[in-house]
Amino acid sequence: MPDNEQGSNERIYAPNTVGRREFVESIARMAGEVWDFHNRFEVGSGQFQGQSATEIVANRTNILDEEIAELAKAISEEEGDNAVADETADILFVAMGHAEAMGSSGIAGIERVTEKSAAKTNETHAIRPDTGKVLPRKGKPHKWQ
Repeated sequence: MPDNEQGSNERIYAPNTVGRREFVESIARMAGEVWDFHNRFEVGSGQFQGQSATEIVANRTNILDEEIAELAKAISEEEGDNAVADETADILFVAMGHAEAMGSSGIAGIERVTEKSAAKTNETHAIRPDTGKVLPRKGKPHKWQ
């Protein structure tokens, strides 16, 4: 594993530029709108009775692919910070929609990933300098290559 504190990709910590409350409240507002949007257009978890979580997301993947392509375009065509922020938020909106569409499976996935991320510490994980991904210090050497 590379040493996180050496090399040309050294990261220097800076405090978050938005407050925790502001961030969490904006995400909560978006989650509420995802729920309302799904009900308004009748595209939420209620329409997927009898389908597995995988089947539900497989049927929605093209929506997320389109949003990712729009973000890539906004970046490559230098459309500006507002366009990039909006496209990033569109991806989040659709990803939240995936979770809601899966119903209890989606909520369980949110809980598992949240718990897993909360358990990561500086002692157990490090930032891969070239990608910025947080990886376990031990056990997955292939992810450091």
